Amino acid sequence: MKKMKRLVAVLLAGIMVLAMLTACGGTGNNADTAKFEATVEQAYMAKLNEKLKATYGEKFENFENDETIKNLAVERIVAMADKETLTYKELWTKDETTQDWVMICYDSNQIINGTYVMSSYEAATAGTITPAQKDIDAYWNLVQVKAGNKKITALGVGAKTINGKTYVAIGFNVQ
Repeated sequence: MKKMKRLVAVLLAGIMVLAMLTACGGTGNNADTAKFEATVEQAYMAKLNEKLKATYGEKFENFENDETIKNLAVERIVAMADKETLTYKELWTKDETTQDWVMICYDSNQIINGTYVMSSYEAATAGTITPAQKDIDAYWNLVQVKAGNKKITALGVGAKTINGKTYVAIGFNVQ
């Protein structure tokens, strides 16, 4: 009987160790995922800075990826990740304290009856990340609507991998 209790205790301890070492799945926290998310963020930042330079001319200086806006973007992705489509209102969030606006990126070819499909990438099949110019133009038009006549003072991009798909959100600060 003592041996049986010891065997059961050892088996349970082994199961607990395995459970601790097993990834939670779907959250995308490993080094390869983090590297892929950073690549996606850099690609979007480059395209957005390119669009701003085209809009404001040679005097424009590139924005760096603002950490506060990036974190707000990732929070928005996590909050909306379980939805297949989003309404216009669900695309956006605003931090009233900092005046940071964040919008989830969507596929401009898949706007159906006023709903938006979140755009995503899969690391295994994505290859080079090149945001479509049509999508960047659509995002920029919406940013201008939200910013109004205020000046954009910061820009940020967040990417988050959930269940194998990497979603993107862009954000900006206006003053």
